[in-house]
Amino acid sequence: MQPTIRRFTGTKRTVRVGPLLFTGDEHAALQEAAAEHGYKGVSGFTADVALAFVAGRFTANLPLSEDRRRTHMFRAQVLRELNRIGVNVNQIARALNSDFTPPDVRDRLDELHHLLDLIAQALREPAEAEEEQAA
Repeated sequence: MQPTIRRFTGTKRTVRVGPLLFTGDEHAALQEAAAEHGYKGVSGFTADVALAFVAGRFTANLPLSEDRRRTHMFRAQVLRELNRIGVNVNQIARALNSDFTPPDVRDRLDELHHLLDLIAQALREPAEAEEEQAA
């Protein structure tokens, strides 16, 4: 099924985003695709494709989005495991607070808690760097 192109509604696009740069071959392919879909030029075609992608009317398997998805899945898995470790640490802390544990165990648990804090900070740093780049 041929997608319908945006018809002029009386609202002219006036905000420029760019400039977009393409190689000669990419530009030729873009011009060909725009012509196939009934566009006179590449600007309107490129804008409509970008807006359709943003609106979720179609998706593309971009390498960048796949890398982000894998990173997100990895972080989610690590956070689940850290949560499980945290539950165990809480159980140990509850046992420690019952005053039936030797002091050397308390020192090791303090060290473990410190290591968990370092891991959590290391996992947050790449996410914060990506958020800064996106802003």
